[in-house]
Amino acid sequence: MFSAGNLSKILILVRLAPIVGVLVFSPQVADSSIATTSDRPNTFGIEILNKLAGNGTDNAMVSPFSVELALGMVYVGSTGVTARELSKAIGFGPPDTSPLFPGMGLLSQGSSKIVLKVANSLWCDSSTRLRDSYVEDVKARFGADVNSVDLPTVAAMRRINNWVTTATDQKITDLLKQPPQPPLILIDAVYFKGAWEYPFSRQNNFTGIFHREDGSTCEVTMMKQNLSAPYLETDNFQAVQLGYIDSRLGMVLVLPFPGTSVGAVLQSFKVNSWNETLDRFASRNGTVTLPRFKVTYRSSLVKVLATLGLRALFEPSRDFAGIFSEPRNFYISDILHETFLRVDEEGSEAAAATGIQMRATAMRPIKPFQLTFDRPFLFAIVDNKSGQILFVGVLRDPDKAKL
Repeated sequence: MFSAGNLSKILILVRLAPIVGVLVFSPQVADSSIATTSDRPNTFGIEILNKLAGNGTDNAMVSPFSVELALGMVYVGSTGVTARELSKAIGFGPPDTSPLFPGMGLLSQGSSKIVLKVANSLWCDSSTRLRDSYVEDVKARFGADVNSVDLPTVAAMRRINNWVTTATDQKITDLLKQPPQPPLILIDAVYFKGAWEYPFSRQNNFTGIFHREDGSTCEVTMMKQNLSAPYLETDNFQAVQLGYIDSRLGMVLVLPFPGTSVGAVLQSFKVNSWNETLDRFASRNGTVTLPRFKVTYRSSLVKVLATLGLRALFEPSRDFAGIFSEPRNFYISDILHETFLRVDEEGSEAAAATGIQMRATAMRPIKPFQLTFDRPFLFAIVDNKSGQILFVGVLRDPDKAKL
C-alpha cells in the first residue's frame, strides 16, 4: 500500500519530439452530467499556444493531441470539480463515452506510407495499488502499458527512459533527468513521420530572405512548388493545406497578411472557430514557397492550464480517488511539454501531430494563388477525418530553426 502522508503530488510530463506526457495522480468516477463539446479540443490547443506564444518573439509549438491524451487518462479516473473543469476546458464527454474525444480514432490510424505511433504507459510504485477498474479502463481505451517499479530509483528511471526512447523512435533518449517520485508516473508518447503527397524538388530550392516581426531579416533555404491544394483567403491571412501521401493527415500553413501579426491571427481563432474557418477551404491552383525548418520547444503548462480553467488539478483533493485503491489527497505537480518538428522537401517528422477538419467546396476557376512564407506564420498538422489538431505552432525566426 502507498504509505506516504495525506498529500501526494502528481507529475505529468508531456514531451513531443515525438511527444511524451508523464503524470502522477489519483481519481474517481466523474459526474454523468458532463457534456461534450466537439470543437473544444481544437479550441483548447489554440488557446494553449496563444497563452504561450501569442505575444512572443520566438518559435513555439504544442501538441493538443498529446495533452488531451494525458489529461484524458486523468479524467477517466477523476470526479468532482476536477472532472467538471476538464470536461469544460477540453470538451471531454462523460467518462464512459467512447471515444472520449473525436481525435482518439487516431489511436488505430495506420498507413504504409506514414508512421503514426501513439504509446501510453503507467509506472506505479511497487508499494502502491491501483484500482483494477481504472487499470482495465486505461488499457482498453488508451492501450496503456501498466508497469510496477520501485520509485524513486535509478533503475526505474532508466527503464522508463528506455521505454520512451523506443516509443519516440530514438528522438527522446533522456526524458527523466532524475529518479521520479512515487506513487505514479503516466507517460503519453506520440511519433509522426509523413511524406508529402507532392514532394518539393530540391532543384527548386533557393536562398530567400525572411522578415521577422521586429523588422530584422535573415537568410533561409526556401522550397518552392506549383500544385493544386485546399486554399483559403480571408481579410487577415492566406492559408493552404499540404497533404501527406496515403493519409488522412495534412499540414495547414497560415500566413498573415503584412501588418497582421501571428498573435492577432491566433486571437481571431478564439472568436471564429478554427474548425469552421478551415471548413471554408476550397481546392485551387497556386504556388507555395516555404522555408525548410526544424522547431524544438519546451515549456511547463501548469500556469497556462490554470488560466484556462484547470485549477483543481493543481490543488490537493480526493478528486483522483478512482485511480488508487487507498484514497488520499493528490494534486498534479507539473506538466512539462516538449515538442519537435522537422519540415523539408520530403515531408514532416514530429513528436506529436495535429488534427483539423478541412473540406474543399466547389469553386469557379480563378487566378492561381501565390503563397510565400517569408514572414512569421502559423502551422498545424491535422487529421482531416476527426478534425483533431496533432501539432500547432508558430515560426517567427527560421534562423533559430535551420536544418
